[in-house]
This record gives sequence, structure tokens and C-alpha cells, in this order.
Amino acid sequence: MSPLMRRPTLGLALGGGGARGLAHIGVLKVLLEEGFKPDYLAGTSMGGIIAGLYACGFTLSQLEEQARKLGKFSQLARSIDRHIMRLDYLIDGGNVEEFFEGLVSKDCTFESLKVPLALAAVDLRSGREVTLQSGRLAEAMHASMALPGIIEPVDSEGRLLVDGGSLNNVPADLVRSMGAEVVAAVDVSPDVSDREYWESQKLPGIAAANWKSNAIMVATITRAKLSRGRTDVVIRPQMGHQISTLSGFKYAKEIIANGEKAAKEALPQLRRLLRSRVTLSKPQHKPARAMEI
Repeated sequence: MSPLMRRPTLGLALGGGGARGLAHIGVLKVLLEEGFKPDYLAGTSMGGIIAGLYACGFTLSQLEEQARKLGKFSQLARSIDRHIMRLDYLIDGGNVEEFFEGLVSKDCTFESLKVPLALAAVDLRSGREVTLQSGRLAEAMHASMALPGIIEPVDSEGRLLVDGGSLNNVPADLVRSMGAEVVAAVDVSPDVSDREYWESQKLPGIAAANWKSNAIMVATITRAKLSRGRTDVVIRPQMGHQISTLSGFKYAKEIIANGEKAAKEALPQLRRLLRSRVTLSKPQHKPARAMEI
């Protein structure tokens, strides 16, 4: 590309989806190999974790290493709250943050990241969506994936923050608002119309109905959000029915490969968009030298 030409800025939004979110690593791998380095990142839940690790400077090999560790639920099992009789949550938030601090360091903040990042959460007190873009990253990652009733919420500045998936599971609108000129989003949610997938989950009737109805609500809101955010490319990795959001971590290698495959299929469209929106770089004027008298 000519020195006078500038490619449009690229924003990448990574959606929530538990174990299925490991596909984001495969998507990042393909984009980076193609030279499409994201200028802005946003994420929800598992998408927020992957985006946060990458924004901190994790390499692809390090992300794949973490994918294997995230699958070891025995690490989180040690976080089961001994005061379970309260019935507020099962996993203590302090232990969750300690886990993330072990990955990104206790002092890592949004301001220190290598790539601008926004994470989506929901405030249970106000019922509103919250965008996290400042402060400690470990706390924000905890908030963005704090499943209500499972993981202790983050009580911060009068807000009770939980997983952002219910209101913004694929936060493409966030990278658009951050300044991205081309927006790509990765949606790893299971298809609500895939009968075989839902039957394979083998959940009790009441739990299955509740989970499915929640998935329908999230999918509907996601479609509206992607449209409102003027999303240019939506990447939807296809996965086997055995890969569920909670128990699919043992298929990490396969999930990452699914992400690679979906990203490769999206490359022609992404190339066209990035090439069609190339603009002239603004000339860098040097300040005039003061005239000596």
C-alpha cells in the first residue's frame, strides 16, 4: 500500500458462549496471519476473556495454552463458596479475580493495554447495560462473565455487575463507537433452531426450557445489536452438537479449528471491505520554525 494510503481501522467484537468462545482464538490466528490486526476490541464473557488476554499482549501460542487451562474446571471447583446455604452464588468472586490476576497481573488496567478494549456487563440494580473501559482488567473480566446465580457479581460504584450476555452478547456496537471503520463480529452462540443440538444437551425439562428460552432472547437482542452497530462481517463458527457452552472445554483443539475455518471463509468479504475503504493519509505537517529576528 502506498505510504499516502491508509487502510480503515478494524474493530473486532468477540461474543460470549462459554467453551464455544475458544473459537475466537482460531479467528484471531487467521486474521493476524492475513495481516488484519484489530485496532479495537470488545468482548462479552468468554469473548471478553480472550479479547482481554490478547489486548494484554498474549501471543497466539499463549492463548492456546490458556485454552487448555480454562478447560480444567477443577481450578474453579476450588472456588465453590463454603457459604452455599446463602444461595446467592456458587463460585466466590474473589477466587475468580485471583485466577484472572494470575493471567494478566494484579496491576493490569485498561489504560495499560496494547489494544483499546471494551467489555460488556449488566448492572442488576439498574437493569442496564454497562461498558467497562477503565480500571483493573481482572475485575472487569470477572464482571463480564459473572453468570447470575453461579459466579458472585462485582459490587462496584453502586452497581452489581454480571455477565453482559443478556443485553449485549456480541458487542459490535462498542467497537463501532470506539472508532472502528470496519467492524467484524464473532458469534459463537448455538443456533436456537438447531433441534439436534438442544436435544443433545440432556438437561432436565425445566432447566432445558429455561436455557432455551434465554438463548432465544439473547439471539433476538444480538441480531438487533449487530444491525444497530452496522456490523460489516459476522463470523459464525460451526461446531458439533457435543460442544456445549459449559462442558465443551475438552474439545478445545477442535473448537479453535472451527474458528479458523469460519474466519478463512470470511476472509474474501473482509478483504473487499478493507480494500474498498482505503483512504488517503492525512499529511503530517511539521510545525513552522520560528523566524529569528
